[in-house]
Amino acid sequence: MREINKRDPLSAWFLGPKAEHAEIWLELIEYVFRDYTNWRRNYFPNDPVVVDRAMRREQGPWFDKLDNNIDSVLNQLKSHFPFFSPRYIAHMLSEQSLPAVIGYFAGMLYNPNNVTSEAAPVTVDLEIEVGKWVSKMLGYNPNTSWAHITSGGTLANTEALWVARTVQFNSLIVKDYCDQKNLELQIDTPNGRLVDLRKLEDKQILQLHPKVSLGLVERLLKSVGKTPEKREEVTEDYQKFLEKSRFNVNSRGLYRILKEVNLEPVILVSEAAHYSIKKSANLIGYGTDSVRTIPVDSRFRMNLSALEREMNDLKDDQYISTVIGIVGTTEEGAVDPIGEIGKLREKYSNEKNSSFWFHIDSAWGGYIRSLFNGKEYDEISEKKGSTINELLKEYMPVMDMREKVRIPLKSVNFDLDINWENKEVLESFVSMKQADSITIDPHKLGYIPYPAGMVAYKNKNVTGFIVQKANYIFDPQADDRSQTEITSVGPYILEGSKPGAAALSCWLAHKTIPLELREHGKIIKTSLLNTRKLNLYLQHHKKHFQEIHEEIFGKQAKIHNEDRFEFLPVYKSPDTNVICFIVLKESWKDREGKIHDIHSINQLNKKVYEMCTINSNRKVKTPYAQEFFVSRTVIDANQYSDDSVESIYHNLNISMDSYRESNEGLFVLRSTVMNPWYYQATHHHSDPEFNFDYLFEFVKFLHETTNRVMGEFVT
Repeated sequence: MREINKRDPLSAWFLGPKAEHAEIWLELIEYVFRDYTNWRRNYFPNDPVVVDRAMRREQGPWFDKLDNNIDSVLNQLKSHFPFFSPRYIAHMLSEQSLPAVIGYFAGMLYNPNNVTSEAAPVTVDLEIEVGKWVSKMLGYNPNTSWAHITSGGTLANTEALWVARTVQFNSLIVKDYCDQKNLELQIDTPNGRLVDLRKLEDKQILQLHPKVSLGLVERLLKSVGKTPEKREEVTEDYQKFLEKSRFNVNSRGLYRILKEVNLEPVILVSEAAHYSIKKSANLIGYGTDSVRTIPVDSRFRMNLSALEREMNDLKDDQYISTVIGIVGTTEEGAVDPIGEIGKLREKYSNEKNSSFWFHIDSAWGGYIRSLFNGKEYDEISEKKGSTINELLKEYMPVMDMREKVRIPLKSVNFDLDINWENKEVLESFVSMKQADSITIDPHKLGYIPYPAGMVAYKNKNVTGFIVQKANYIFDPQADDRSQTEITSVGPYILEGSKPGAAALSCWLAHKTIPLELREHGKIIKTSLLNTRKLNLYLQHHKKHFQEIHEEIFGKQAKIHNEDRFEFLPVYKSPDTNVICFIVLKESWKDREGKIHDIHSINQLNKKVYEMCTINSNRKVKTPYAQEFFVSRTVIDANQYSDDSVESIYHNLNISMDSYRESNEGLFVLRSTVMNPWYYQATHHHSDPEFNFDYLFEFVKFLHETTNRVMGEFVT
């Protein structure tokens, strides 16, 4: 972590826990506002002044009313959760970067609508540029991919599934055209064979590889239109056929087409998926029953064996529309084995001659990919013949995701190693480029103000299938669609009006703090390593219980063995920067260390949680008296199957019998470690006495809180 202050200083990028950079923020906000007012005044300066001085003097009472209302709402906002503080270790919220806020403020003043360049002559171009930067960070070729900003991850997931559906059904239109016109069209099937499109069944058509489906119209026009005149003739003919086609899902609707082909689409995703996946399936007409959730392992990653079984057990009238991998589950921050899912698609293609759309929901974890972006990564990854293992072996020392940590107790005089070097997780980030589409949220680990989600597509030809006017792919003058520059956003997205301020916010943030290892990657690095630091503190709490207890309550403080408790992480090491853990009374374990009383565990953890937040059950309803914040989640049968729960509970040594008998799941405490100030707070001063370890103080707070709750707790 020594390089944290090299080049651009991370500590300059945010306002600071005590608003340390308030002066420069005020200066920049005033600078932007003055520039904006000058822009107004300089537009036809000879126009008359509409609101003269006399009129302005008469408006005093109205401004008094406004001031009173502002005071009122500002007073209410004092009850807001202090997301900016290192003491807030709860939900996926934290600081916003300075350039992101300034960009949003500037964009808000001009108020562009990015649905069209006519309403946003500047910020549409900025959104397209941001899309290229983010696509590059995710591993895509920025020249042949396409990405745009959405209101959030939910809409991004919905759009990706909508695009996948449209692309797959479009292939049926091409086949129908070839049938009726008696045209031979040679295409590549998933198993690598070259066949005439007309010989394929509808199910085979729907299960072509997305790359093939996206190029079908182009291949048709090139094979038939040997001259520019002929190409233009075929283009016009196909356009008319498309509009009237019985397989045009945009016109005919999904029900008619599924009835026509007599097939049922299936979406496969892990049980840890965000609720937006089922919502998206509902919105695109597939219905929530189409979503098959796959069990997870003890680390909340998709179980690959279970995925393969589900793929092989489909009925004859079912086909896989989409498989979704998750990079950073909402509750646990888990990372699915993305590279292995990609290999499974290859295996499925070879053995079943069937493929599917591969989508990644990385709304949470997508920006961690900035660690794998930049000159150093590009030079290593572009070496010919290099495998992922060879790439990681050479690149891991460059990332330097290691740190020595010493537990801040007098009895501890040795360092412990923490690292973010799990090869399965690293391979997943390297493999993200295999996906056909990716969801990512700038308003999470991009440290951008709401609303700012994004969806990126590997092949920008998707725009031709979802445009609401004559498709650009039918432009007879364009010979290479992949090289066509997309200069607008509105025609190709689900949303209508959308704030250009969000685009300007993302642009200024990513322009000033590039999405690379040595830039934005520094924020990600401190987040990941501090997560492991907190995880280590929680794991070692039991070993140093008495010393921590005495440090809080004094040397005379004693505690009986039967009243001791521990903080038990749900998984040994987090994949990203979310920690789930439970508070557990040690006397609840039997001789074999097995835990049987899940109800008491839940009651204890609920009481601890209530002391770690602001809620209606407590007298304290403002943040000023709340030392630290955590969030919570529940591992239960509503989301997880017995197979998943058994794997998770085995890891925690909890009896499955108690889970089945209680029927209430497991109440879990949850901390998101994304605040950028933890490292700075512990290393900024040469004298250790002036440094402050928020994460260890948090563990002490949990200890004190649990001890107090235990005194009131009756099993």
